[in-house]
Amino acid sequence: MIALLPRVLIIEDDLTISANLCAFMEAKGFAVDVAYDGASALYRLGVDSFDAILLDIGLPALDGITVLRRLRTELRLATPVLLVTARDELSDKLDAFSHGADDYVTKPYALAEVEARLRALLNRASGVVANPVREFGRLAFDARTRSVRVAGKPVKLTPKGSRIVEVLIRDPGRVVPRSDLESALWGDDVPERDALRSQIHLLRKALADAGFDGLDTVHGVGYRLVHAAGDA
Repeated sequence: MIALLPRVLIIEDDLTISANLCAFMEAKGFAVDVAYDGASALYRLGVDSFDAILLDIGLPALDGITVLRRLRTELRLATPVLLVTARDELSDKLDAFSHGADDYVTKPYALAEVEARLRALLNRASGVVANPVREFGRLAFDARTRSVRVAGKPVKLTPKGSRIVEVLIRDPGRVVPRSDLESALWGDDVPERDALRSQIHLLRKALADAGFDGLDTVHGVGYRLVHAAGDA
């Protein structure tokens, strides 16, 4: 059996940099594709599959952070992403990680370091899968089936309701801003101002009916999960 080469998408608008990365990675045994702007990258990611992504932040039109956010929230891809950028401020790094980056390397960099970081991401991704079920008190979300349970019993939710639970249960107790939830549900095309409030109302009622009353509103900020009555 012929072993398949790991597929990497390089998203970089600088032709010289992208050519150097492409030549180096191919010589190291990767199958490489290149996208030169964010829109092209998102299209490729929507129709094809890759094992890892090298993503520059300073792209024209759609910057790298926007591409990263959309591939996580709209395309819902878990593909490992290594950000390659000239931005070296701590705030830039924290912003990238908060939007789903897996690793971050700054320019100028050694090509060997890029390769090493990529291989580490690929090795991690091919390892034992972590428990796909996240729990908070009696509330549980299963990432495989996108299903929600309260005290072990399934709760019938809309797809958007399940998505809200998925986002909130990643870091229970942390207040998730309204804008982040709106982005997770609708991307850049939020239908109307009260759309999120309506989804929260439906979700809160369904969870309360199932015995979980820990969906908390922080007025003027966003939403969070708190321990419900009866939780251990």
